[in-house]
Amino acid sequence: MELSAPVRIGVTAGVVGLGLAISTLQFCGSVTLPAKPPPPADTLASSQDTLRKATQTESGWVAYLDKDALAAGVEPPTAAAMSQKLVMRADEGTRTLAPGEPPIDAAGLRLSAVATGGTLALVIENRATADLAYRVVTRVRPDSGCARRDVEPYNANVVARGGREIRSECAYRDGMSLEISRVESIELSPLSAYYVSKVPPRALGADARLAVGHEPELPGGGQVCNIAVSQALRSGLDTGAIQWRDLVDFYARHRCDTYQFPLQYRAFVRDGERPLPASD
Repeated sequence: MELSAPVRIGVTAGVVGLGLAISTLQFCGSVTLPAKPPPPADTLASSQDTLRKATQTESGWVAYLDKDALAAGVEPPTAAAMSQKLVMRADEGTRTLAPGEPPIDAAGLRLSAVATGGTLALVIENRATADLAYRVVTRVRPDSGCARRDVEPYNANVVARGGREIRSECAYRDGMSLEISRVESIELSPLSAYYVSKVPPRALGADARLAVGHEPELPGGGQVCNIAVSQALRSGLDTGAIQWRDLVDFYARHRCDTYQFPLQYRAFVRDGERPLPASD
């Protein structure tokens, strides 16, 4: 059957158009499709902010208590137990202690001066019924500089129940003694002792001479935290606005890997005084 003229024109136009389309694809490449919109994703900053907010909740803090107790090999404490007031002792009497002299008992500690291997050292024994965070402020007499001396590893922050720590004070010369001006101690639970041991002594306000050698024996391959001591914290320590006991009280309740000391934090004076974890 012969097609009518209008139909023939339509078929011809369709064939020509199809040919042009095929030629365009053959010589000009494939058709470019619009790019898909990127899938929604959290940025690093938002992820870090989410993690920070989670650590500031009580449930996040308690989860860390359980995790760290497992690492330390101790019984996980309850939130209520970690919120109790800590037993603190202080002795401010100034005394002199030389090698060979009778020991001094102060703030649950027994202190002895020894001269061994050319080094003047302070032996710190725990006479209490719990692990103790300790601070013993000493000055070498006569004072002639003690930077160059043999230093043995020790725990500069905590002495275990029934244990002792030996702290290098100075290279020894005949006639040397130690002037002890202040002794402080704080009773710690097993997890708190683990927490405080992980803190660099300088972050607790320790003198650089006494911070040297801090290498506590931490279970599970634990490491001392890397904490930068801010100028504001140094200023607070210098003026007395922040005390050693405030810093120990905070770190006895918070892991130094995660939580930073708030400048307004002060040691608890009663059980459950403030919500934990503490934050700025």
